[in-house]
This record gives sequence, C-alpha cells and structure tokens, in this order.
Amino acid sequence: MIVRALLLFLFVSVAVAKFKVVREWSYVNFTWPDAVSYQDAVKNKNYIPENNIPAGIKYFDDFYYVTFPRMKSGVPATLARIPAGITNDTSPLFTPFPSWDMNEAGNCESLQNVQNIEIDSKGRIWIIDGARTATMEQEPVVKCQPKLIQYSIDEKKIVFSYTFPDNVANFNGSFLYDIAVDETDGGYAYITDNSGRDPGIIVFSVKEHRSWKIRHSQSMHADPNAIYFRVNGVGINAPLNIASIALGPKLRTSNDKIVVNEDREVFYAPISSLHIYSINTSVLRNDNFGADNGEYQGLVTDHGLKASQSVGMIMDNKGILYYSLLGSSSIARWDIHTPFQTGQKIIAKDERYLEWPNSFALDEYGNLTLLVNKLNKFIYGKLNLKEPNFRLIASNVGGKNYLYDDSYTYNSSSALEENKTAPTSTTTITTTTTTETMELKPLHPGLDQDPYLSPQLEPEGRSEPDSETKVPLDPEPSPEPEPEPEPEPEPEPEPQPEPKAQPEPEPKVEPEPEPSQSTPASTTMVDKRPTTPPSSNANKITSSIILAITFSALMTLLW
Repeated sequence: MIVRALLLFLFVSVAVAKFKVVREWSYVNFTWPDAVSYQDAVKNKNYIPENNIPAGIKYFDDFYYVTFPRMKSGVPATLARIPAGITNDTSPLFTPFPSWDMNEAGNCESLQNVQNIEIDSKGRIWIIDGARTATMEQEPVVKCQPKLIQYSIDEKKIVFSYTFPDNVANFNGSFLYDIAVDETDGGYAYITDNSGRDPGIIVFSVKEHRSWKIRHSQSMHADPNAIYFRVNGVGINAPLNIASIALGPKLRTSNDKIVVNEDREVFYAPISSLHIYSINTSVLRNDNFGADNGEYQGLVTDHGLKASQSVGMIMDNKGILYYSLLGSSSIARWDIHTPFQTGQKIIAKDERYLEWPNSFALDEYGNLTLLVNKLNKFIYGKLNLKEPNFRLIASNVGGKNYLYDDSYTYNSSSALEENKTAPTSTTTITTTTTTETMELKPLHPGLDQDPYLSPQLEPEGRSEPDSETKVPLDPEPSPEPEPEPEPEPEPEPEPQPEPKAQPEPEPKVEPEPEPSQSTPASTTMVDKRPTTPPSSNANKITSSIILAITFSALMTLLW
C-alpha cells in the first residue's frame, strides 16, 4: 500500500509541473533615483505600498512590461518593467518606463493612468492612458485628456502621441481598459472603453491619425443578470462594461493553404457578462458605423456562455484564445476554429494561486504568463502585506502572440466534423487531461532547472458547475472561511501518529511599514520588501502542497 501511495504521489507531482510561479510580491516597490527621493515619496504619501497594484502585462525582448493604474493615490509610476530571464530575485524592484519623468503624476505630457499596453512586432509599445486618476477614491483627479502613445523601445523615443476627442473618449467619464493592435493597412488600434456612461470599442487609424467609436449596447454593456459574482469569498456587485479584447491571428487555412487573414474577428467581453462576442475588423475600420455617436446595428456574433465572468484574454498566433474565469479562479482556452459550446477547456484552477488572474502575455518562446493580483481584495482595502498578493505564473503553451505571422498546420476537416456533431442547446466546458494540457518546457533556456522558481500549480480536472454562474445577492463581501484542518493520516503500526494539522489563521491587513525601517539597497536603488526571502516562502508553500497531495493520495487508497 505504501508503494502504491508513493507511485500515486509521484504521478500527481508530475501533473503539477505544468505551471510555475516565476515571480511574486507581497507589495511592490521601485528603483528610486536615490534614498532621499524614496524617503520624500513615503513622507509625502506619493508612494503608498498598499495602493500599488500591477494590472497589465506584456513581454518583449527579455523584459516584462507591467502597468500600475492609478486607481488610488500614492502610485509613483503607472508603467514599469522588470527582467524576464533567470534571476535569483523572485520579487524584483520595478523600474519606471520609459523614465521617472514620463511617469510624473499631474503632468499631462507624461503618463497618468495606464491600465493596459500592447507591444507590436517592431518593438513599439502602444500605451493607452486613461488620464483620470484616483478613480476609486471619493474625489477622482480629472486634469488631462485620454491619449494613445506609441513609443519605440529600441530608439527610446515617442513615435506619436494622440489625444482622443471628447466625443470618442470623454475625459470625465472614459476608462480606457484594453488594447489590441492590427498591423495591416498602416496600422489600427482597437481599444475598449470601460466607461459607465458610454462604453464601446475605440478605433484609431495610424495612417489617418484619427479615431472613432463603435457602440453596441447588447454586447458591450453589462448584463444585468451577471453583475454580481464572488471571487474567493469576496462579493463583486457592479455593472462592469466591456473590458478585455483580443484580435484573431494573421493567418488562416484556405483550401489546405496558409493565407493572410484579411477579415479578422475581434473578440471581447464585458466583465459583468457570461458571453464572449466578436465583431469583424471590416466593421471596426468603417467609421460610418460610429458616425454621430450612433448605435451599430449590424452583425455581432455571440459565441455562447462561459462558466463565469472574465477580465482578461489573449489570442495566440494559432487561434487559441486564453481567458480568465474569475468566479472559479480558473484559466480557460478555446480554439476559435471549433464551436465555443464544446471547445472550451479549463487548463488551470486554483483558488490560492489564481485569485483574480487579470492579464496575459505571450512571448516568442511559446510561454503564456499570467498576472494574478487579488483585485477583489484590493478594491476593499483587504490586501495583507505580509503574504504574497501578486504573482506571475507561466507555462509553455506552444503558441506565440497574435502579432506573429509564423505559419502553422491546422486540420480544418476535423473542425468541420466537430461542427456537424456538436450540440448547440447547452454549454459544456471540458477540462483537459494531464497529457493534453501543456508540456513543461524551459521558460527561457535553462529556466526549468532554476531552483528559485517554485512552487508549482496544478491544473484541476473538474468541469465548472452551473452554480458558479448565478449566486444570491450579497451586498457586502463575505469573510473568507478558514480552511478546514487536514485529516490525520492513518498511522503506521510502529511509528507514533502525526499530530493533526491546525487550520491556518485568517489573514489580517497589516499597517503600512514605517519608512524609517527600510534601508536603501544602494544610493540608486531602494529596496522596501518583506524581510522573509522569497525562496523561504516558496519552500513553505511547496511543503504545504506536498503535504496536501500526500494526504489526498493516502485517503484515495483507503477508500
């Protein structure tokens, strides 16, 4: 029996090696110009650790570019980056990008409130700046106009800066949320406006240097039946409009040949919705459909129901759409060449490590990186600065960013066959098996041997229950239940039985650390992080996972 238990444990250990936590932070800090700058920022409340939350992420040339929206005061930089390669530091400081000056709050020539970005194939970063700051406080700061900036990473200069007209992005009501870039015909940007007053998709033409907005109430407004949901015990109750967006791949299969996809679909979803929609790029590029602030009356495809609300999505160059399922702390994928009703697959599910997966990035190595940020607790001021709150979790999925045009093989006949037999009356979400999910590969050469990259995340093999999509109304967030104590394993005949595991105490929000307790790492870099090394935290987490898996294996054998 012991041998069988060990074999089962080893099998499960292999299964959990699909995703890895590659970075994690209890709270974030930055590479300050000097110690005085840091101390002044803390003293003047220009840097408040608990008010800084990473939101958007993209990868380019061995760097992760991360956004920090100024939803609350005390956020010194709204765009920064960290190295993405092998490192001994799993909680690195963020370097403001392109510079500290370009992140100056209150300067309308600088970046004010960046929620998401995109980086095209030429290394140009497209930055959507919503301009309004302190949007989660009683008195938001309304000073600057929303704008789109294109910045060349290699040339280190602004390519262009475009200020949106008020009828497209109202400076007092718009919330520029996400962006997809279309490099054909001179270049277009498709930007979601999460505005509570006037949501829609903003289209910017690089060639014409102008913009317009496509509005469609049925698909871009919040669904009244989906405005309430729970994430790990915390209730969210708000009508949240269109947010995430993804563009179909450049290439498609036609008569068994790979051809350029001229008519691509743009996929999107409101946060408060259980549907994924798409609209053709030919519609978005036609400014007549957005004339006179009118409602678009043409074709919008409703692909069907998913198990929960979503906040982030990304498309790879093979037509695989990855998206979050907030209510079940899951990540799903869908091959857009197959019916949505039967093509959805859960690839990861974990309430601890996937608590509000907010954004995605794909690199040229085929790695998918998730940014997880516990936004459900952040909005209520319930982040515990003594425990990990923000994580980057990655796995190799084989596909690259949708902006890549690498050729690929797609068997269209199998999709057609599935179309014939697929039921259309119900929504089925099928989880992937261990062999079907993701083969673990180096995130970068040699990265899978890096001892600092742990713990590992296990994809669950359960279908999403229907009850996840509808929950009773609860205006106040419920406290998170304490975990049940783990059962005591059956003792061996000779050794003394192990004591029962005690439940972990409920986390409490700790007060902001005093500035005087933090010593600068050097004259040019100030490190204000928890004293516990990330590696020791990782070891504790890994031990807990191993203990839980061992108990599970033993109980399975006993049954």
